[in-house]
Amino acid sequence: MKIFVVDDDPFALRLVARQLETLGMTDVQTFEAAHQPLALLGMDPSAADVILLDLAMPDMDGMEFIQQLARLHYPGTVIFISGMDDGILQLAPVLARGLHLRVAGALRKPSTPEHLRELLATIAPN
Repeated sequence: MKIFVVDDDPFALRLVARQLETLGMTDVQTFEAAHQPLALLGMDPSAADVILLDLAMPDMDGMEFIQQLARLHYPGTVIFISGMDDGILQLAPVLARGLHLRVAGALRKPSTPEHLRELLATIAPN
């Protein structure tokens, strides 16, 4: 499973990458800004099977990011990860599904390996 983690917080990136490694995920790329992963997906929309996406980033927030994913017809799955309130965490997947994106769910920061494992287990291979 190819995974992109997009979060402007370097600590959060390292934490999630370490959790994914602990869960046996070896093909993980981390990004502190939204533009680079979107450029990679623009060249190959299947460059990532799963994107773990922070909702609050300074250069492009998660809602703008999912609009770009929809424009690219991203075939993979999105997992939101954020420290924002529960209302936002519940709304983001609904909005993404409205854009015809596949969404496994949302995680509150800091995520736990158990919650991450549960969401990853729901993703069927493409």
